[in-house]
Amino acid sequence: MEKIIRAFLTYYNQIDFRKFQNNFAKEIYDSLVNSYSNQYNEVNMVTEMSTTIDGKEFQGLKFHTKKIHGTRSFVEFYNQDRPVTTELADMVIISVATENKEIIYEKIAFVQNKKEDTKENWKIDQDQLFLLHNFPTFRGKKGIFKHNFSEEVAFFNYSNSLGNYGFFQSPGEMILITALTVYKLQLEKKISLADIRKFSSYRSSSFNILTSMEDWFVDELIYSPSRYNPSYGFDQVGFPFLNNRMISLNIIEFIRNWTLFNIGELVSLNGKVIDKELSNLNRILLREAGFSNQMNLNVDENSLENSLVVVVAHLNLDQVMKN
Repeated sequence: MEKIIRAFLTYYNQIDFRKFQNNFAKEIYDSLVNSYSNQYNEVNMVTEMSTTIDGKEFQGLKFHTKKIHGTRSFVEFYNQDRPVTTELADMVIISVATENKEIIYEKIAFVQNKKEDTKENWKIDQDQLFLLHNFPTFRGKKGIFKHNFSEEVAFFNYSNSLGNYGFFQSPGEMILITALTVYKLQLEKKISLADIRKFSSYRSSSFNILTSMEDWFVDELIYSPSRYNPSYGFDQVGFPFLNNRMISLNIIEFIRNWTLFNIGELVSLNGKVIDKELSNLNRILLREAGFSNQMNLNVDENSLENSLVVVVAHLNLDQVMKN
């Protein structure tokens, strides 16, 4: 864990890393503007965006994408007393750190993407929102959970950031927001940009101290037992990285949060698995994304039937330590 923190401290204090983040965001903006000008639907927009993401790299931090073709992933669960079936998500965001091919830190976020139904408004399917907000026990009906998991699946979702929405906005913008936040802000089964702008989940804290790279400071953050909970990460510290952000108001915020591993539910820490089902899912998706030779995934070679875009941020500590 110490090596991961030191890596992100180094990134955080480099102007070249900020330039990398800004250029990364600019290319995605270009992609989204092009998608809107060509009147793409959500599926094609996500595909175009993932192509733009693929191959980006900064000093041991590399970004990969994979569009998995097949059956859309549908799951069955109870919304209150009603059995319902709905799609889980059309995109998965994974953040993973490895050393000697071993996964030592990983996060995952399910994302359902939506274009505006009317200007600056998005309609919300209430059954899917119930799923992404609460993650009740569910059964796979089609796709990955039907063929790779037991009959019933449940996730902890400690951080309330496992389920998310990506709201596309003309002429080329995206808001990433957790399902919990959507549930809080929606009115009459829709959410507006005006409502989102009123909301802020950011705690008021100063990160100026992070410009200090003194060893005693890093050691205090890492080894003080009151500083972090293994299930949640370093939330009590107020780090600008390895944290949870409930909302990214635009593409620039999304890229800055993702490149600092601030998106999604923590799956494992220091090699210790926190959520076994999510860890299994992560490894299946990483296998399908082509990481079998880069990571010790230890998953069965079951076939994957799913229509899904997987985007992966991979921090390779072996490369970082060489720089």
